[in-house]
Amino acid sequence: MDALPSYEDAISSPDWLDLVAVYIPVVDWLRCCLVDRRFYGQFAPRLWQDPLVTIRHLGLHPNDDLAWYRRFINKHIKSARLQTRSLVRSLDFRHFASRASGLYSSEASERAISDSFKQLPQVFPGLLCLLVDGHPELDPGSLATATHGSSQSLQLLDLARCRHELSPKLFSSDLFRGLVYLDISFIPGSVKTAITSSLNPKYLPELRVLRVAGREVDNTTASLLFQTFHRQLWSLDLSHNKLGDDILDDLVEYCISRFTYHTDEHFEQEGKLVLPRDIGSRKYGPFEFIEESDFSQRPLILEQYLADSPFYSQRADQTELQEWQAVRPDGLGPPRRDDADTVKESLLDESLPTRTKTFSFGSPPRLGSGGLTHLYLNGNRFTSSGIERLVRTSRGRLEHFECDACLCTPPQSRVGPYLKGLRIVGLPGSAPLFRPVISSAIRSLRIHHSIVTQVPTVSIDGYSYTSAARLAEEHMFRNIRRAYPLALEPSTNTRLTSLTLTNIPTRSTGPVIDQLTRFLDLASTQQNAIRDARAVFQGRGPSVLRGLRHIRLELAPDFSESTDMISTRDDVDFDKLLDPAEDSFSQDASSFFDDDDGSFGVTSRSAARNKAQSKSSNPVINAEEYTRWVSGRLKSYPYSDITSEYISHHIDAANSWTDNVFSVSVWIGPGAIGPHAAVNEYMWNVQDPNLRTDVGPATPNHVTAGVPPMTYIFYAAWETMILPRSSAVQEAAKSPTRFRDVATAIKEYRLRTRGTAEHWDGKLELVRAG
Repeated sequence: MDALPSYEDAISSPDWLDLVAVYIPVVDWLRCCLVDRRFYGQFAPRLWQDPLVTIRHLGLHPNDDLAWYRRFINKHIKSARLQTRSLVRSLDFRHFASRASGLYSSEASERAISDSFKQLPQVFPGLLCLLVDGHPELDPGSLATATHGSSQSLQLLDLARCRHELSPKLFSSDLFRGLVYLDISFIPGSVKTAITSSLNPKYLPELRVLRVAGREVDNTTASLLFQTFHRQLWSLDLSHNKLGDDILDDLVEYCISRFTYHTDEHFEQEGKLVLPRDIGSRKYGPFEFIEESDFSQRPLILEQYLADSPFYSQRADQTELQEWQAVRPDGLGPPRRDDADTVKESLLDESLPTRTKTFSFGSPPRLGSGGLTHLYLNGNRFTSSGIERLVRTSRGRLEHFECDACLCTPPQSRVGPYLKGLRIVGLPGSAPLFRPVISSAIRSLRIHHSIVTQVPTVSIDGYSYTSAARLAEEHMFRNIRRAYPLALEPSTNTRLTSLTLTNIPTRSTGPVIDQLTRFLDLASTQQNAIRDARAVFQGRGPSVLRGLRHIRLELAPDFSESTDMISTRDDVDFDKLLDPAEDSFSQDASSFFDDDDGSFGVTSRSAARNKAQSKSSNPVINAEEYTRWVSGRLKSYPYSDITSEYISHHIDAANSWTDNVFSVSVWIGPGAIGPHAAVNEYMWNVQDPNLRTDVGPATPNHVTAGVPPMTYIFYAAWETMILPRSSAVQEAAKSPTRFRDVATAIKEYRLRTRGTAEHWDGKLELVRAG
C-alpha cells in the first residue's frame, strides 16, 4: 500500500476522493464506478488503464487467459464506447497467457493475441504501454502494419526475448514516434540495420531509455549507435554483447554530458582532482591525481553524511539552474529508476486526471543535464583498466552503473608455464574510483564482488575449480591486499544507496565470508553514524544522507567439493529476502556469460620499449627470487645506473591521450628494502624491462601501500604483484582447507547480530543468479 498522504497533500487537495482513491482495493473499483459520476470519473480510469493486470487481481486463473482475452477483444470491446476504450493505457502481456491453457489450448487461440496487435492502436486510441517481454507466442511484427488513427503514440514498448525477428523499418511508423522506453533485448536480427533504417532520432525523437542487451552488438555497431543518438538517451543497456575496451572512449565522447560534476567545492570532505599537466595515456586516460585534505581520508566524519547545499542564485528572478549550469544531485531523493515497471507506473500515474506530474521520462534534457546517467555493461569483454578509464572520464555523471565481471589479468611476462591459461576476473583495486570526488552522482552500483572481498574469480588451465578457488582465497587475497589495501566500504561514498555484488562463490575457505560480514559491520557503523548526525541536526541545519540501504549478494552456481563439478541443482533453497526493509528494489539478476575463448577481453600490452630505461643486455628478473632479497640495494638497471628515486620515461604519440609526445619522471623507489612490502616488490619488478610500461598516476591505493603522493609509477610492475607464485599454485592444489557455505554463514551472522546495536536494518538480499 502507498504511504499515507502528507499534511500538505491533505490540505491542498480539492477533493477528498483524490486522496482516498489510491487506498481502495482493486476488487472494489467496479462497485465504486456505480456510485455516481464523480466516483466514476475517479475509478473508471483505474479500472480500465491496465486491464490485463487488473483482471488478474480480480481473480482470473492463468489457464483461462486466452479464452478471456478472445472474449475481451472480440465481444466486450466491440460494444464498449470510444470514451471507455480510450481509458486503456497499458497492455501488459508479460505474465498473461504465458503458458498453455489446458484442454482448450490451440494454436489458433494463441495466435489470437498476435493477430489482435494490428487493431490495438485503433481499438485503444489512448494506449501508451505495450509489454510482451519473454512471451512465448507473441509476434509484434504486425505492429508495423497496424492502423494508427489517433494522435497518441506508444510511449513504452517492451519486446525483449521475442522469438520473431523484427523488421528493420518497424519504428518508422507514427505509432512509435513518442516512444520514451524501448527494450529490444535478446531478439534475433541486426541492430546495425535497424539503426540505419528506423532505430534513430528521426523516427524516435523522444526516446530516453534503450535496452539492446544480447544482440551481438560489436564495437562498430555500438559506435554507430552512440553517434546516432548522441546525448538523447539517459539510460542504455548494452549487456551481453561483444564489446571491448576500444568502444568506451566513443561512449564517453558521444553519450556523456560534457558538463562535469567534478568540483573543488567539497575539498575538505572529499578531496579534489588535480591535473598537473595536460597529459595521459590511451590506456589510463588523463593523468589526474586525487589531492587529499586533512579530513577526506578519515572515515565517519560528520560532514560526509550531510547533503550538498541547495543552489543559490544572485538573481531574485532565477530560481532554477540555467541550461549551461551543472550541479551534481544532492543525494537526498530516491535513485532514479529506469526499469519497465517504474516507467509504466509513471506513465499510468501521469495519465490519471487527478494526479500531478512529478517527473516526465520524455521531457527533453537541458544542456547541463543531458546524456547517459544509467549504464549497463554486464557480460561483455571489458578489462578492468578499460572500466576504470570509463569511470574516471565520465565526469561523475553516472548515477547507476553495472559491470558484473571484467578481466584483470596482469602482463604475461611473469606468467610461467605453471600459470598457463590464467584468467583473473574482478576489480580488486577499483574501490577509490567510486568515491564522490570521482563518481559524484553514483547512487546504485552492480559490480563484481572482488571490489569488496578483494578475492578475484580465478581459473587456470589444468587445475580444478576448487584448486583455483583456494588459490584465489588463500594466496591471491593476500597479494591483492598488499598491493591494493583499500576495498569498497559504505563510507567510501555515503551517497551510494544500493549495492549489488555479483559472482560471489557459493563456498569459501574463509576470506570471502570474512570480508562480506565485515562489510555488513561497516554498514551498521555507517547507519549508527547517520542516526547520530540526524540527532545533531534535528529540526535545523543541513539535511542528512540516507547512506547504504540495499545490499544484494548474487551467488554464482554451486560446485561440489568432492566431484569438482558445477552443480545445476535447484534443490538449494535460499531465502531470497533475508531482511525486508521499507525500500523496494526489483532489479533482475543476470549472470556473467562465460566466454570459452581464452582471449576474453585481453588487450595488447606490447608497447615500444624505451631505450633510455631498458638495455638489451639486462635479463628478465626471476620473480621467484624475490623472497631471497632481504637486504642491500638492488644492483640491476635502473638502480645500477642511477641513485635517484625517479627515472624519465618517454610516451610516444601512439600511446598518448592527447596524441602528443611527452616525458614524465616515474618513481622507482630507493632500491633498498623498506617498511612497505608492496613497494619492495614493486622495486624488484621494476628491474624487469618488460614491466617498465603502463605509466600512470599514484592512486589512493598506491599511496596507502607506500607510494609517495602525486607521483607516477609503472602500473605493469605494480599489477604483477597480484600473481601467485608457482609454490602457491602447488600448495592450493594440495590444500586440505575445507569450504564453508557462504549463504549459511551470512544467515548465521545476521542471526547473531539481530537485536543488537551491530545489526544493519537495511534491505539485504541473498540470491542465486540464474
